[in-house]
Amino acid sequence: MQTFDIYFLGEILPDSDPAEVRRGVAGLFKIQEDAAERLFSGQAYRVKQAQDAETASRYRAAFRAIGALIQIVPSGAPAPADRVPATPPTAAGSASNQDRAAVAEPAHPDQAPTKGDSDSDLAAPGSILDDTPPPPPADIDTSGLDALPPNTGTLEDCKVEKPPRPIPDISHMKLVDD
Repeated sequence: MQTFDIYFLGEILPDSDPAEVRRGVAGLFKIQEDAAERLFSGQAYRVKQAQDAETASRYRAAFRAIGALIQIVPSGAPAPADRVPATPPTAAGSASNQDRAAVAEPAHPDQAPTKGDSDSDLAAPGSILDDTPPPPPADIDTSGLDALPPNTGTLEDCKVEKPPRPIPDISHMKLVDD
């Protein structure tokens, strides 16, 4: 079974309010908002490692619900490259190793965050995530098509004729008893 590492680089979805996203990330990680600000420095922070595809998908959905993006890479692959932050870093500066240790793992994706943690929920397993109505059926003109009655056609025209191959000369071979 393939496993994946999950990284957060501080990326925000277009059309998302950065302040709301920062509050949502703080809620997922269960940390103060000023500590969450350090996560938006553009450095890659590993959120989880060696997770199955379903768990990685739940993390992606949880982060997207609050307006943030994560990077999911196969376990053992190099971490995504750090990027220049979309918003300038605050006076807090970039996070040190001690600060990274303070940013523990986010709330487990199986447990839906409460309204106090963030404004997002996780969907129940097996639920439909896209409530967009399906497109209308295609209007295809089939008036020019004819069908044969059942059991009247053959597949002879589909048969591929292969030329016979000559049998190789094996007269020089002998069977030997042991």
